Amino acid sequence: MYFIKKNLLNIIICVLAFGVIGTAVNFFIPPAGTTYEEYYTLESGLEPNSIANLNIQLNETVNNASDNIRVASVEGQSGSDMLKLVIGTESGINYNSIHAQAMDIIAGEGIVTADSAGLNTFETPNTALKLIIILISLLIGAAAGIIIALNNRNISTEEDIQHYLGERTLGTF
Repeated sequence: MYFIKKNLLNIIICVLAFGVIGTAVNFFIPPAGTTYEEYYTLESGLEPNSIANLNIQLNETVNNASDNIRVASVEGQSGSDMLKLVIGTESGINYNSIHAQAMDIIAGEGIVTADSAGLNTFETPNTALKLIIILISLLIGAAAGIIIALNNRNISTEEDIQHYLGERTLGTF
């Protein structure tokens, strides 16, 4: 009990210092993935099976690059003049090459895009990794604080003299 009373503040300071370091490290962690949604205006309406055919071709070519996520997909309604291309990237996957392959497949299917109607970008944070980094840094801070406290054998107060030497003090200077 005396150990905690004497060293609690030092342990808390170490835990907080390492927690701040772990939080600072998290600013440099890249996102887990990025999703790009592109909308295209078409010169003519979509045919009934064109979306299914495009997704089949994307699955056979582009989506084989990743085991974890579906890299590219196309959405739209038959008869509509709007086409939505969704590209999801993770580390190691280049957006520009996927976009070029997807546009080649769309053009190969006979669909002519007249104009790009917009681009939305969404980043997926690496929340689990960031939490693990913070928890590990807090545990390292607690361990460092306890090690520093165990090595602190200084006698600096009257309570230290009574605890370590078992003697009462007559006075202090």
